Amino acid sequence: MNPEIEGILIKEGINPTPVRILVYKCLQEIEYPISLSEIEERLDSVDKSTISRTLTVFKNNHLVHSFNDGSGSVKYEICHSHDHEHLDDTHVHFRCEKCGSTICLTSVKIPKVELPTGFESKEISYIITGICSSCNR
Repeated sequence: MNPEIEGILIKEGINPTPVRILVYKCLQEIEYPISLSEIEERLDSVDKSTISRTLTVFKNNHLVHSFNDGSGSVKYEICHSHDHEHLDDTHVHFRCEKCGSTICLTSVKIPKVELPTGFESKEISYIITGICSSCNR
């Protein structure tokens, strides 16, 4: 078991099962947003439906956020703020059209968007597509 991850899960009211610890550890070790299929490849002993249910629990408890990067698959990454009232994890993502990688651009400033009266935002996604610096060489 992993006492650090167990503590994170318990703090957020999540039962720290072995699979949940494995999925969180996988997300923690990756430095970029990752799809369900990629998690499944890394955790070949865990079936896709169990990983999916785990990600849903994490998302409902604000441990991860997800977004569609335009590649056709939803990507997941660990939240740094653990509640839906703060948008600390809202940042720009860049998807390379050549290699398919998705990169977090946390240093890019996002403008505050004022919604019209009566509108309520649930999710914000900022995706830029193009060619990454590695492919552009």
